[in-house]
Amino acid sequence: MTTTREQILDAASRLIHVRGFNNTSVDEILKESGVGKGNLYYYFKSKEELGFAILERSLERISTELLDKSFSPEKNPWQQIVDFLDSQVDRARQRGCTGGCMLGNLALELSDIHEEFRRRLSEAFDRLRARMEATLTQAKTQGTLRSDADIPSLAHFIVAGFEGAHMMGKLHKNVDVMAGVVEELKGHLAHFRVA
Repeated sequence: MTTTREQILDAASRLIHVRGFNNTSVDEILKESGVGKGNLYYYFKSKEELGFAILERSLERISTELLDKSFSPEKNPWQQIVDFLDSQVDRARQRGCTGGCMLGNLALELSDIHEEFRRRLSEAFDRLRARMEATLTQAKTQGTLRSDADIPSLAHFIVAGFEGAHMMGKLHKNVDVMAGVVEELKGHLAHFRVA
């Protein structure tokens, strides 16, 4: 059974994912969730605190629904990265390219105006980049990544590439645009792979 707190988080997440944090009012969240203002402020002292809770819950879901499945240790490192990129396209396809990446959206909207959101989002992307670095390091250890590959730069490139793919898919409302960018990203990565 969904708790009142989860009901608020679900409604606020849906609205903020599409409209943005600043363009979503507390009144809209109350209307969408069907809870009273007292309930919202019982669980969250402010809209900012609600935003941090949404961010943390999004990170937990990304970890369990995307990262743990994609970066499964029984798969080779290259398959892990491909599965991760493909899962991004599949999620965008299921959503009709609406919303884009929640973390990317919040980073674009809030990084220049809210230091605590910027810091938390930076840490989230750093964890993802570190996951990519670990996977690329595994490939290098196995001898399937070129020895001259700059692993930190390549990991940054992968993260930036799929975030850009999300943005292009959202902008054009066309998952094929996103899929095309992801395929180009995979093509670039193939240059670093040792057969």
